[in-house]
Amino acid sequence: MKGEDIDAYIVKIEELIRLAEYRFDVPQTIETFTDGLPTGLYQKVLELDRPATYEQWKQVAINHQQDYIHMKARLKAHRGGIPTPRQRGWMPRQMMPDPNAMDTSAGRTRGRVTGSDEMNLATMPRGGYVPRGGFMQGNQRGGRQRDLHEVECYTCHKKGHLSCNCPQHTWNKPNNTQ
Repeated sequence: MKGEDIDAYIVKIEELIRLAEYRFDVPQTIETFTDGLPTGLYQKVLELDRPATYEQWKQVAINHQQDYIHMKARLKAHRGGIPTPRQRGWMPRQMMPDPNAMDTSAGRTRGRVTGSDEMNLATMPRGGYVPRGGFMQGNQRGGRQRDLHEVECYTCHKKGHLSCNCPQHTWNKPNNTQ
């Protein structure tokens, strides 16, 4: 039985029983009928009524299903008509945003350096990329060069040069092979 429509289930099973030319009151037919009932309905019919024939099973199942639908409608009206959806399986209550996801909301898609000028689309080169600074940009395109007197080297921890220019590296030592 699919959903709550017991009448459609009974019509379908009786049609199949007639097509197979089975009798209605044999135990195999009754077992086939009860196998298609929802578990809760089957248990309720079995423990309260104990039907013996197919006609008894059919009538008692219809009565209990009607009672169930009536009670469900009363509960829905009592709750204000707002059904509470039941989640199937394990699922978080609300989808948590991925903390590693990139923020692509409006206004956040183009990075800007604090204190930089707004982008002018008329002066922007083709492709849209404008380098915005950092140590390696140097004095290209009119950018200001960083004062290296306050920069600390990662290799020797002395001030005045970058690690790539550190005199302790072998590639920065003078070549005195004589």
